Amino acid sequence: MRQRFAILTAVALLTGSAATAQAQAAFGVIGGVSQATFTGGGSQGITWRTTFLVGAVGVVPLRDVLAIRPELHYATKGARARVGRTADDALELAYLELPVLLQVRTNPEMLLRPQLYGGMSVGLLVSCMREQVDCDDDPDFVGHTFGSSLVVGGEVEAFGAALGVRYEAGLNGVRAGLEGLEIVNGVLSVTLRYLFQR
Repeated sequence: MRQRFAILTAVALLTGSAATAQAQAAFGVIGGVSQATFTGGGSQGITWRTTFLVGAVGVVPLRDVLAIRPELHYATKGARARVGRTADDALELAYLELPVLLQVRTNPEMLLRPQLYGGMSVGLLVSCMREQVDCDDDPDFVGHTFGSSLVVGGEVEAFGAALGVRYEAGLNGVRAGLEGLEIVNGVLSVTLRYLFQR
């Protein structure tokens, strides 16, 4: 009898917790302006390139102060390399990305709520242009189709909207077959997020 009562109590608590988390889950949109560049052994002479990201975001509470934050967005990256005194050789990349982040939240009753988050992101390369030429048509460029990165950031939220800053550090090379001259993405973004349901 006690075992049945304990099992029923546990099921009720789990169901209630799941329902509460589901009720508090929020979904919305996110966008941002970024400064993208390359780091690594082959990044000499590289300068920043202005890029953007736009997509969807969700916040699923785990505890009072912890939440899982999945995102799905389209993000442009790349960099510029100075060629001579006036020309810029640009490598323009675009990814469909899926970051999965752990977010640390403050008291939801505060008017201004600082938050920190971090985690991993995986991305599929959907576009690659080098000097306005598709990378597939450039025999000198051999790239990777998938990318992965570490993401860390923070934001301040009020009334469902949040202004934030994040840095994304690439984990795998943008170009293949360049041992010792690897380049990886590095992106600093200012983001604006809005959640539709609280």
